[in-house]
Amino acid sequence: MKALLVTAALLFAPSIAHAEITHDTFCFSSGGAKPTNFEMQTYVDSSTGLSWGFVKYQNSRQAIPLILAESTSETLDKNAPDEETTTWVEIYGKQVTGEYQMVSQGAMIPSMVYINKKSGKKTAFGLNAGAVTDTGSCDWQ
Repeated sequence: MKALLVTAALLFAPSIAHAEITHDTFCFSSGGAKPTNFEMQTYVDSSTGLSWGFVKYQNSRQAIPLILAESTSETLDKNAPDEETTTWVEIYGKQVTGEYQMVSQGAMIPSMVYINKKSGKKTAFGLNAGAVTDTGSCDWQ
């Protein structure tokens, strides 16, 4: 995975040198007695429109690459931030294996759903803002 990211960075080096890349870290939990936890890191290059990221589940050593498939925005209240819905496609073993649909409004994330492509099963997750560390990762303790 790291080799893939390094290769991608080298390929895009000329455009990244002058790019404005924003980075966000999110921590999500499914809740329940044995919650599933994952960290999502996203990157957006405003100069090229390129958006990518990865998810890493709590007990996994491997990060799973993501590519932004769709992003829509809707104004619900002129005095509040727009509601944005983003769909991130998960790529594992050179195949699309699922997608993450995140609804955000400013700093609030009222909805995150993972949809398994093979089974169609949907799993809801809640934002666990308290798990984000100063180093930009998730601490599940």
